[in-house]
Amino acid sequence: MRLRTDNRGSAFIIAYIVLFALVTLCSGVALLNFSEIHHSRRYYDSTAAFWLAEAGVNTFFKDPSLLGERVSTTIPFGRGMIHLRRDDSDPRVRKIISNGLVSGSRRSIQVELPARAPEVFESTISAKGDLEITGKKVSLAVNGRLRLSGKVNNGASYSSVLLEDKQEGAKAKTVTMTYPDANNNGRADEFNDFVAFNRNLVESYPREEVVYIKGNSTYTVMPHGSLKGKKIVYVEGGKGAGNVVIQYVGEWGKGENITIISTGTVTLNHAGSTKDEGQMNVIAWEGYNETALLPGRHNGIIYTHGTANFFDIHDTSVTNGAVAANDGIKIGEVWSTKTFNYFDPRSGGAVPPGFEGLVGGGTTGYILVPVSWREI
Repeated sequence: MRLRTDNRGSAFIIAYIVLFALVTLCSGVALLNFSEIHHSRRYYDSTAAFWLAEAGVNTFFKDPSLLGERVSTTIPFGRGMIHLRRDDSDPRVRKIISNGLVSGSRRSIQVELPARAPEVFESTISAKGDLEITGKKVSLAVNGRLRLSGKVNNGASYSSVLLEDKQEGAKAKTVTMTYPDANNNGRADEFNDFVAFNRNLVESYPREEVVYIKGNSTYTVMPHGSLKGKKIVYVEGGKGAGNVVIQYVGEWGKGENITIISTGTVTLNHAGSTKDEGQMNVIAWEGYNETALLPGRHNGIIYTHGTANFFDIHDTSVTNGAVAANDGIKIGEVWSTKTFNYFDPRSGGAVPPGFEGLVGGGTTGYILVPVSWREI
């Protein structure tokens, strides 16, 4: 007897397997195509959102009044929109954040604008109060702008005084600088604001650029190689303490830009010079004192919340930069010549180290030249 083999069932099973494989393959290809389409759409939307964010920044620069009184604004644009916002939480910079939104995609760009420097950066000498000339013999020249809220009182017996561009009776706010309310007690420009502000300042700088000294003694600073590359020397003591004496001998380096800050007084004994393109700046809460035994040249800005005293100038002494004193200026004996020449201590609009965020000077607002432009 011959047995007959029927392979039709096996053929059907194989056919179903092949069909399932083809369907699976086709589904995979379809899903891949849909994924590619979705990815392309997301890439398109993300790119469009980025360029909307860029357009938002440029729109602000074209019309800064968009964020004048308002903190934020929204601008519709085709299938998307632009959301602009300003952040003034840091008094040193204004942040402009531009968000571009298209469908579900968002891209953001942030630019930072530096605060406009106080007007005192534009004068050779600025003082709230008087310029008192008290020495018996005084030879003094102020080239550039002299701005006083008080007046010039010349009590010298023998004097030669040249004041190129003098303005008395100026508004106090145009000739002073003040510290913001750094300790958040509702009152600005107090000693505690000075301390809190400078503590925050030194934390914002790289450690290797700062010398931070706490104590009520008098500390001597000699500009030489050990200070090369430093930006801030901050001596913090009690009010009127932590005094600094700068023994200015030799030369301070080309391209160096350092600021000496003290909760007390800073005294500069002038017997050296600053090389071109070098600066040594001073911030003193209690007062500033300067003497000169030998010829010297000092480049930088001098600011004190107290009185700036220039006494016992026994040889030719030149200050290139700016001097700002909130409690007036006194000139004592000048047996040779004390000359003040103006030069702008800012670099590309940026103030020297330690002066970031100081307010006053009759100037408010921000410079429309970004110091930072990045996607966030």
